[in-house]
Amino acid sequence: MSIILTEQDIINTYDARQQEQCRLYYGYKRIKKENPAFGYKRISRLLGQPYAKTRWWHCGRYTPFPIQTVEWLKEKGLIPLILDHPKIRLIAKLAGATLGDGGVFENLNGIFLSSMELESVQEFGKDIEGLFGLKEAENSRIIEAGIEGHSWCYQNTNRNIIRFFIALGAPKGDKSFIELKIPDWIKMRESIEDEFFGSLFGAELGVPKVHISRRSLDTLSLGITGSDQLALNRMEFLASVASYLNKRSIKTGKISISDHKKKNRKGESTKIYKLLISTEFENVVKFITLTKMNYCTHKKRKLEKTMNEFSDIKKEKFEEMIQRYDKKSAMNLLNLTPVALYIIQNYENFTNVYETERIYDEDIVKNKWYQILLKDGILDFDL
Repeated sequence: MSIILTEQDIINTYDARQQEQCRLYYGYKRIKKENPAFGYKRISRLLGQPYAKTRWWHCGRYTPFPIQTVEWLKEKGLIPLILDHPKIRLIAKLAGATLGDGGVFENLNGIFLSSMELESVQEFGKDIEGLFGLKEAENSRIIEAGIEGHSWCYQNTNRNIIRFFIALGAPKGDKSFIELKIPDWIKMRESIEDEFFGSLFGAELGVPKVHISRRSLDTLSLGITGSDQLALNRMEFLASVASYLNKRSIKTGKISISDHKKKNRKGESTKIYKLLISTEFENVVKFITLTKMNYCTHKKRKLEKTMNEFSDIKKEKFEEMIQRYDKKSAMNLLNLTPVALYIIQNYENFTNVYETERIYDEDIVKNKWYQILLKDGILDFDL
């Protein structure tokens, strides 16, 4: 059984004084269990603590705050958290959002998600409620936010929930000025990665349009901000994202760096670090069918619209070219692989592809799609 989160992991989110109180409390419980006849005074002497402390524990009062958090999470079935927990994918989905347009306030007064889409923050709230068994709007609110345009922000102030996600690796405070890291537990299972990165893509993906030349797509990328001092961390973080995509045969390119207008309270400037993703037709099809985008409906619809338009252009031009060239030459001129040509000629459109049909399947993730196409006779034409 793989354990992701323990009692001690929750306790470690508190300061040194609270951690020490927990150590003493557990020491009291251990001694009392081993010596039921011992009173609180005798145990206090063994621990080197004043009577008052063990007296309250003896009466079942004033349990250390971290222990209260642990007990609350135990009641919810979330401590210890194991890899096979039935809600592990939901937990990963929520955790991924904290690295995108969500996060935890510096003072731990709330966990939040901001979005231009009201339905996205509502979905985030329902996911929080579903995970922790909360009543609707319990300890939470949705407020109007944003300086430019209209946006929404869901906030939940339950400290037990906040500590849970901090222990799982959620960043705290302004993410532009702190190190970011993909938590190790995310990499333990592909389905967990899919949900986590799906929330990150939903927040930070730059969706392309068809280039004005109608020959290609413009930039598809994942961008995050960071100060100059965090350049190495950002490069490593984006390399982890690239590794996730590459495992699914999705090609990525270089990491670009550009200036960003955002500054912190001290006036420190930031950069935008972007992982470029190949905009070859087949590569983008792989991206939209082998990855997810959570908490962001408009980006999914925008990318599907782009691919519908681009597919129609490719199909039209291919039909024109085979009047003058053989198929192989036409494919080379249009930068089409056999798989891309098959999709263009046989797949109607990409509308709602995130919610419905998957063109690719698990075999393609394992790099077997050429064998599948050969078996089905899809590559059986003159090249």
